[in-house]
Formats: sequence, C-alpha cells, structure tokens
Amino acid sequence: MDEKIGVSSLKNLDVLYEGDLYDLACLLLKINDAKDKITYTKSRHTVKGLIGMYALLTNIDHAQIMSAVAKYALPLGAPIEHDEDV
Repeated sequence: MDEKIGVSSLKNLDVLYEGDLYDLACLLLKINDAKDKITYTKSRHTVKGLIGMYALLTNIDHAQIMSAVAKYALPLGAPIEHDEDV
C-alpha cells in the first residue's frame, strides 16, 4: 500500500477548476468519518477511488480524468487522509 497523502496536498490541483479534487476529497473524508462512527471501522478513499468518484459525479469518462490527474504524479493507491493523521 502506498503511503497516505494529506488532503491539503490536493488544494491547488484541478480537473475542471482549481481545488475541485480537494473539495471532493474533503466531502468524502466527512462522509467516511460519519459512516465509520456507525460501522466502527476506518475507511478512506485512495487517489484512484477519488478519481472514480469524480468521474461518477461529473459523468466525465474515467480515462479522461485519469489523464488530467496524471500530470500531478499522485500515487494512485495512496489513501487520502486528514492532514493531522499523515
């Protein structure tokens, strides 16, 4: 498994607008945290999972988003975590 990455490292990246990946990652972290309180587990989306969710929400082809994100050389298997937990 790749090392965790802090959510703030996504702030200046963009697919459609600057910070869009960061905004979505923050929302997914909030959802994961809320779900984890119910299930007593800890779940996190990976960079690849974030890209998948972005594709689903925007109805943009997954490969097109992967291509846009590739320029940032993010580790696809890295879980996205709150900055204080990295």
